[in-house]
This record gives sequence, structure tokens and C-alpha cells, in this order.
Amino acid sequence: MATAQRCTDDVCEFTLVVRYGRTMTHTDGKSDDREVKILTNGSLQVTNSIPGADAPIKIVPVEETITADGVQRNVILVNDQFPGPTLEVMEGAQVVVTVVNKLIREATSLHFHGMYMRGVPYMDGVPYVTQCPILPMQSFTYRFKAEPAGTHWYHSHLGSQKEDGLYGAFIVHKTSMPTTPSIPVFLQDWWHENFDAVAQPPIRYLDLFQDLGFSFDGNALAITSFKSALINGRGRYNNNSAPLTTFEIPPGETLRFRMIHAGAQFYFRVSIDEHSMTVVANDGYDVEPVQVQSILIFPGESYDFEVVGDQPSGNYWIRAQTLWAGKGPDVEPEDRLQEVKAIMAYNNAPADEDPMTTMQTCTENNPCRVLNCPFPAFPQGSNTECVYVSDLKSTEEYSMPDESETEEYFLNFGFQPDSSVNGRSFATPKKPLIFNAPYDVTPCEATCETDGCTCTYMAEIPHGKTIRVVLINLGIGSGGHHLIHLHGYDFRVLAMGFPDYNETTGRWISQNADIDCGNDRIRCYMASWNGTRPNLNFNMPPIRDTVVIPARGYTVIEFRSNNPGYWSFHCHQTTHRTAGMSMIIAEALDKLPALPYGFPTCGDFTGTEKPPSGGSGEITGTAKEQSVELDNTELIIIVVTTAALSATIALAAVGIYNSCAKKGMLETPASLQGTVPSEDGTPTLREDAVEDNA
Repeated sequence: MATAQRCTDDVCEFTLVVRYGRTMTHTDGKSDDREVKILTNGSLQVTNSIPGADAPIKIVPVEETITADGVQRNVILVNDQFPGPTLEVMEGAQVVVTVVNKLIREATSLHFHGMYMRGVPYMDGVPYVTQCPILPMQSFTYRFKAEPAGTHWYHSHLGSQKEDGLYGAFIVHKTSMPTTPSIPVFLQDWWHENFDAVAQPPIRYLDLFQDLGFSFDGNALAITSFKSALINGRGRYNNNSAPLTTFEIPPGETLRFRMIHAGAQFYFRVSIDEHSMTVVANDGYDVEPVQVQSILIFPGESYDFEVVGDQPSGNYWIRAQTLWAGKGPDVEPEDRLQEVKAIMAYNNAPADEDPMTTMQTCTENNPCRVLNCPFPAFPQGSNTECVYVSDLKSTEEYSMPDESETEEYFLNFGFQPDSSVNGRSFATPKKPLIFNAPYDVTPCEATCETDGCTCTYMAEIPHGKTIRVVLINLGIGSGGHHLIHLHGYDFRVLAMGFPDYNETTGRWISQNADIDCGNDRIRCYMASWNGTRPNLNFNMPPIRDTVVIPARGYTVIEFRSNNPGYWSFHCHQTTHRTAGMSMIIAEALDKLPALPYGFPTCGDFTGTEKPPSGGSGEITGTAKEQSVELDNTELIIIVVTTAALSATIALAAVGIYNSCAKKGMLETPASLQGTVPSEDGTPTLREDAVEDNA
């Protein structure tokens, strides 16, 4: 289980060692990892390392065991933990994190999700955009200022390493450590093989479309089938007896949950039996408290909510369920529940007992309020009400910007025909953009505007302006919700638009009509407002860094361009991002800070590069003019003469050495002082030499 590393100093240093491990293993750190099995009573037993050996049964503690959902598979560990350790610092602290890559066969990186990285855009952790990836057996030290405060997290930004375990919480406190106890809660979907094997391009799954899970609103939940899920690294597969995560709450006290979705594909509806949840922050930014029965959370998002221990002492289920309604776009009903559970236990309740509680029944007199709906409404008669993200109110005021100082952009995220932004599937640069021109990228040609393409899509924005972005999800391939994350900034959510829908079933009928797609309603690359722009909310709109775009709808966000750099802007649903639903926001490239001395470089080597001085390693100039070809006889004479001269010098050196030795003139070279020879003849440091140099 993840531990917490707290630092209240002005400078906080951490080391994170990344390596592969294996689930269903005992990891006490004192010996090699040992396989464990689950007994019928839920205890964990180390299996014998020698088949047939008569050894006593060894029961091992749950907290020393990586179980996941009870099925063996590879997993990425951070400091031998899954999830990785929680790092807690104060706002404004200088954070120094050294990442040591021990993955042996894989490069890696680390992105601190939600951090501004002002003045140090090269610390943002996006391979081939802001840095070269960290090669196996090498390390990279991230240095940045901890801002803003709130619930944030770190994760790999390379391939699907995040989905395989490379993540952890990064909590930034405002002025002091909080008095209300708080607990990071990581939620993720889970498969029984490395996610790279699951996350194939979407085109591979078209023949399985009828078999995918769909929500009641007529949208596919994901392009992959649901297998399992975890809360803080634990869950159960096929109703096995694997241990679950337990959170203790004192009777009568308030507990703050810092919930983060670190998963790949599915979104979940999270609730706690017989307890309401008071949401107090989203993506780390405070909001006016809102009481709800449950929260819909998407990959990349976070919510802070508080729970009061005001119920009878006992154990209560924490549930995270997908919105599975049936199979295929026609939503064929199928008796299947896709969920993962954890336990909230009053600290005087019986230990090691599964709860017997049930989920709240939503009634007309006591309806369930659900935060973060990506659709207009739940089906009629479900007694379930939606609270939209755009309805939340920040605790910070916001002034309406001067429209003359506002730049507005329309970006269509979807499948037109491939995973793309405005029809452009992102092509990763071969050399980090932070190295500046000349870029080694795939350029976006003019035909991308009409035909779509694969290229390194980059939009330059002016410095010191208000940037308004209309995130749309329209046209062909708009049959799923997208989770858009912007690096380097936070933004205000000003509006959300939903499709027309059937009020009885909740199913969509037609896409939102506020956006004009011009002559191309299929792809909607060149969008604009359809007549009058809808009202935008400037009255304390919520602040976020990740937001949902409803299927066949839109979300309007706004931020201030105050952070020169290259910033990734992408869907946080893994298969969408890796297949190309990403782009770069480039701000004030003439104001980029200089890279640190010795910053690692990478790229192709062709053998034609010239050093800055003009040399090339070849014979040039006068030396080239004076060089001549020698025949075999001349070469033999040169070799023999050189050998004889070398022998003469060696004999003279031996004589000098013997003479000096007799007179006691030999001294130990300074580089080897304080060393003694080991048994194999190699020098080793003497203990007394260490004391002398201390």
C-alpha cells in the first residue's frame, strides 16, 4: 500500500525508483518477492518455493502484499509500492524529485498532473515535447515550484505505464497541514495483461462494436471490454476473496477523501452506502460545498469530498460502478454489474468483515443527486438528478474578460476518421520541441483542413491574452465522451452543451445545434457559433485542469496565457490519446527560458553532423593535403620501427622504476590515496581513509 512522504520545508527532495514487480507477491523488502495465494478465509499465504517441500504455512500481512484483484500479472512499482508513495508539500516549496528508471527495457517519464511548471516548461514530463525520455538504468531530476495548492498526482506520460501502475498522489497544502484527516483514493480500471496489449488503435475494434458496453444515453463506455477495477490497488475478480482497501473513519468525525481517477478507459459512479458526500474541490481547486449521493469521475479527474461518520458503527461499502446498461448501440439488456468496492469502517467496527450494507434507493421524495453528468439527464422515473460541472461555483471571484483581449478557438475532439483534434492525428516529434527550431516533426499540410491527416498539430497562442476554447465533440465519430486535460494552465468552465434527448429513456436524438459546422457536418473541422453565442457563466465559474466534453455536445473553457512553453492538450482516455487525440498549445516561443546546462538530448544519428567549431572528425585542410597513400613495404617498415622504439622505452622505464623503488621515491597517485588493494587486486577505500576525509 502507498505510504506518505511529508515535507514542510522550503526545499523538498524525493527519490522515486521505478521497477517492474508482480501482483500476488509478498514484498517485505527483506528477501526476493514470493508468490502468495488467497486462502478461503481471505488470508494470504506464501507458497513454497520448492514444489513438494514440507514447510509450515506462512501467513503474510496484507499491507506487505501486492494483490491487485487476486490475479497474477506484471505491475510497475514506485519505491516498491503500488500505487506509488504520496508526496505532500507546501505551496511555493521548491520540489526536487529524482526518478530512477529500473525498468531495464523501457524508457519512462514523469508528469506532475496539475502543476503549472512556470519558468521551467522543460520539467513537464512529456516525452519528445518537453524532454527526452529517461532511458533504462538512468535517472532524471525534476525541479519545480509547487503550485497551485490542492489534490494533484504524478504519473508516467509514456505509453501505458500509468495504467500499469506508475502513478501516485501529489498533495500541495496551502499554508499548513490540514486538521481534517484526508486520504488519497485512486480509482482505476484493470486488465490481466499490460495495457499496451489491450490498447490497440480503435480501428481494430470496429468488428466488436456490437459486443461493447453502452450506457443508457446510447454512448459506448469504451472501445475495450471491461475486465476488472481497483481502489488504491485492490479489488476482486470473479468474486474471489482478495483483500480490499479499508478506510477508517472515527465516529462523529469528518474524513476527507481525495479521489483521483488514474485509469485508462471507463468512468465510474462512486458512492458510499448510507452516507452522503459533500464535494469541496475539483482537480484540486476549492468549490462551494455541494452535497450529492454519488460522483461520476472520468480518467484524469479528481474530486475532494467529505464524509461525516454519523451512522451506526459498522462497515460500509464504497462502490464504484460503470454506467453499463447493456450491450451494443441498441443497449441489449444483460444482467451484469461492472463495479469495484472498498470498505469504509468505523474504527470500533469488527475487523475483516465484509459490509452487509446496500446502495441507497433513489425515490421521488429522496432523489439521488449525481455530480458530473456528461449527458442531459438520467431516464425518467429513475429519481436521479444531474449536477453538471458547469453548475459548480469556485470560491474565487472571476471578472468578465475584455472581449477585445480575448482569442477564441474551436477544437473538435473525436474520430474523423481517426482519433484526432480537428481531423489531425498527433504525430510525436522525434526531438523534443523544447529544444526549439529546427523541429523534427511531421508538418500539418494545408490539406489537413479538408481531408484530415497525421501530423504534429501545434497551435500558437499570443502571450498575455484571454484564451477561450470551445471544445466540441460533433460530427462523425462523436459517439463517446472525451476527457480533455491541458498542461501548464488551469481554466474556467463557462458552459456545457448537450445533445437533444428522449426525456423518457435519456437516449440522445440529435447533436447539439449551438455549433455551426459549415458545409462539413461530417467532420466539423471549421466550426463557429450558430448565430448568437449562448450565455457564458462568469459568476465564479469552477476552475479545473481536466474536463469532460459531452458526446455530440461541447464545453467552453477560458484561461489566461501567462506561461510560455509547449503544453500538451489531449484526451485523458488512454486509447484516444495514444491513437492521436492530442495537440500542442505553444505560447510565447520567444520568451522560453534557457534549458539547464547539460540537459539531456536525443534524436537520430546519421554520421553527417558537424560540431559547432566546424570540425567533423575527418581529415581536412592541410592535414588532408599532406596525407599520402603508403604501399605494403613502407607500412611494414613503419610497424617494425615503432615496435622497436616502444621496446626501448619500456626497458628504460623499468630501470628507472627499480632505481626509484630502492630510494623510496614512489608515491601513491592522489586519485588512489586512501585505498588498499582487495583480494582480486582492485583498489578499495580504507575505512580510516573515509574518517580522514570526513
